[in-house]
Amino acid sequence: MVEAGQVTFAMQTFERIHPVEFQRRFLSHSTRHSGREFMQFRPLQIIKGAISTAQGSATVRLGNTTVVCGIKAEICEPDVKRPTSGYLTTNVELSPMCSARFRPGAPSDEAQVASEHIHRLSAHFLDVTQLCIEEGRAVWSLSADIVCLKHDGNVLDAAVIALGAALEDLRLAGAEFDSATGMVTAGGEGTHVIMKKRLFPATFTLVGDSYVVADADDAEEQLAAASLLVVLDEDGKLANIWKRGAGAIDKDTIEQCVQVARVRMAEIA
Repeated sequence: MVEAGQVTFAMQTFERIHPVEFQRRFLSHSTRHSGREFMQFRPLQIIKGAISTAQGSATVRLGNTTVVCGIKAEICEPDVKRPTSGYLTTNVELSPMCSARFRPGAPSDEAQVASEHIHRLSAHFLDVTQLCIEEGRAVWSLSADIVCLKHDGNVLDAAVIALGAALEDLRLAGAEFDSATGMVTAGGEGTHVIMKKRLFPATFTLVGDSYVVADADDAEEQLAAASLLVVLDEDGKLANIWKRGAGAIDKDTIEQCVQVARVRMAEIA
């Protein structure tokens, strides 16, 4: 008689030796190795104010994937071409601490691509003209550091949600510019910035050539032929859609993904 422990060991060994076939056998039976349905997302948990030393922060857990975002605010001079606009910069860090896939040193390609795309999305969150203290003289510069603590797939969704939650948590101290001295004084409890829109990301992954799944975990992402990020704003309008990878995702599947993203938005809004 085969014991349960022996079966578990055999499955783990089979997954390591034949990862593609391991996933394919589950997917061919309309299920995933985690037991989720194809379009089922993992539980989402958001905790704001996670970092006491930051002006705004949030921790997001998406299944086992854990991301923390901290925002630091500093006062600086504006760009001469945009004298009333402050700054919002984003950086995504994927270190060996979150996954053995990453190495110390220069940021990985995945981290750089995620940072660049989140920076483009940040314009939907915040109107940077409200960061102006004195036109042409002083503005707020916000630096959002997004650090992955545990990588188990779909870091991009978690990072976008963490940035939005940290901006909602952000408080900026009252600041006044003294034209006589050219100095800025800041203090007080601080006030929240005004958000333009909340964003709701949903990533779908083409595993192999035939199976599209929502919110892929790390094992599924390792076999991805393509992925599709769908971002909706709080009005349910499409804010961004981004396909990565060489695999083909047809128009009907993309439309289905957008509809699933709307259902997901309703669940977490």
